Order: sequence, then C-alpha cells, then structure tokens
Amino acid sequence: MRETKRVEIDGTFIAYEERGEGFPIVALHGFSPDRRLMTGSLEPLFDGQDRAFVPPSAGARRPEGGRSARAYRRIYPDLPFMGASGDPETVRDSDGMLEVVAAFVRAILPDGPFILAGESYGGYLARALLREFGQRVEGLFLLCPAVVAEGPERTVPPREVLVAEEGYAADADPESLAMFEEVAVIRDRYCLRRFGEEIRPGLVAARMDRLEALRSRGYSFSFDRLGRPGADGGEPDSGGPFDPFFDRPGLFVLGRQDASVGWSDALRLAPRYPRAAFAVLDAAGHNAQIEQAGLMATLAGEWLGRCEAVSAGGRR
Repeated sequence: MRETKRVEIDGTFIAYEERGEGFPIVALHGFSPDRRLMTGSLEPLFDGQDRAFVPPSAGARRPEGGRSARAYRRIYPDLPFMGASGDPETVRDSDGMLEVVAAFVRAILPDGPFILAGESYGGYLARALLREFGQRVEGLFLLCPAVVAEGPERTVPPREVLVAEEGYAADADPESLAMFEEVAVIRDRYCLRRFGEEIRPGLVAARMDRLEALRSRGYSFSFDRLGRPGADGGEPDSGGPFDPFFDRPGLFVLGRQDASVGWSDALRLAPRYPRAAFAVLDAAGHNAQIEQAGLMATLAGEWLGRCEAVSAGGRR
C-alpha cells in the first residue's frame, strides 16, 4: 500500500489513502477486507493524469468516448476494526459505524460535491450516507452491494463454480485457498492472484472478534426495514427501504452468481434510483470486480461520463 494517512475522530482514528488530484471520490470497502479491495477495483480505471477511460456513450454526451473530462482524487479509508484504522469502543453497531464514516467524510471533504463508491457492506454504508450528504453527492457506484443487510433475509442464488482451471492452486497457501474458494465463481490463477493481493490481506488484518460483536448487536441500521417481515421494497414512498430518492447518475454492478449478497434484491431499489444503471454480470460472484474486470471498468467509465455530463449542466 502507499502512504497511510490518519484523521482523528471522536477518540479514534480512520486510516486512509489518497491517490491523484481533482474531483473527489470516496470509496468504501466491505465487511472485513480493507482499502486494498477498493484500490484494486478502481485504480485500473485511471491513467497517469488521474483521468479515466470513458467508452463511447451518447448518454454521457461522449459519443466518441475518450478520457474523462476531469481528473479525480480517490480517497480510500479503512473502516473501523479493519485494515490500519482504530478499534473505537463507541462503534457498537452499524449505526455507530455510519456516524464515524460520516464524520470522516466531513473531516476530509468539509464542503463541495463528491462521488461515493461502495462494495458489499461499504455499499450499504454508501446508501445511508446519501441521507447525510444529500445533493453534495453527484454520483453513486455500488459494487456487489449488501442491499438486504441480514444474511438469512437475502435472496441469493446457490453457490456454484463455473470455471475451474486445471492446476490453478498448485502452489497456493491452503488457508488463502480456502478463503478464495468460499466465494470464487471463477477459479483460475488470475483470480487467485488478485484475491491474494487485494482481499486476503484485509481478511487477515481484520479484528474479527470486534466485527462479530458488531454484527450481533446490529448489522442492520436501526432505520432499515428492507428484508424484514412486512417491509415493502417497491415504490419510492413505500416506507420499506431507507434509501432517499437519488436522481443523480448511479451504477449497480451485481454478480449473477453472487451467493453472498445476491443480485435480485438490488433491483427492488430501482424506483428510488431513476438515473442508475443496474448491470447483472454473468460469470461473476461476490468478487465481480476481479472475475469480470473488463466489463466493470467499461461500466464504471461510462458512469463517470454520466456524472460529468450532469455536473456540466446536463439533465439530471
């Protein structure tokens, strides 16, 4: 990892990494990895001038494609109990986690617009941050997000393996291999290598006793009813999910074979995100950013183009 910075928040601290200069993106990893998951996912999008490739897209007002219109400052925090961040006694549940993450964003970005990205549990947090920051958020990218928080209430497909490359794990560490195979839909050398570089280090560094205590006290936000008996996740004013009506460009990248958080629950949120693209990728599980890296990069570049079009005065 590159230089680690720290910001003090309510008696604890958040460790984070910054790359590039320009329009800010705050990227949140999931439950137990660390920021390496997000740097591995997003950094390949950007060139040496901190610009991203935007594919041809009339909807993004870039019919010929090319580099993004602006450069980007990417901000990658480690969540509490994970990576190099602190272990705050005040964070007892997801409500407490949200308070610390919101305080971090306010400390790093006290004013002005920014973009949010989140993976898995980080996607759950990102949706809640829309309530905190409103119109300051100009775009939202959710990668395999946890939409229904509690595992037993999620709609998930059965676990399956679509590709198993012969001999791919010949030299693998058994513990690392077991972690990888728990979620891998594509089992080959490429996916195993990236898992070992981007995901396994965070899993090893996580303070799992603290995370399991948080999960037992309240993994769902107190204001989240999606997935609970009687909750309606349909129309924008149904009173089911907690999501505000977000009319800025969004992107949901979902794995068709994601047996961890599923994909179909996310589609229930479509009425609340009228400018969001929902991409359900085949041959992709909970590590869709690795198993379908090219597709994810293309989709993310097009989404950044749409964000820029809105910022430049295009229709919301």
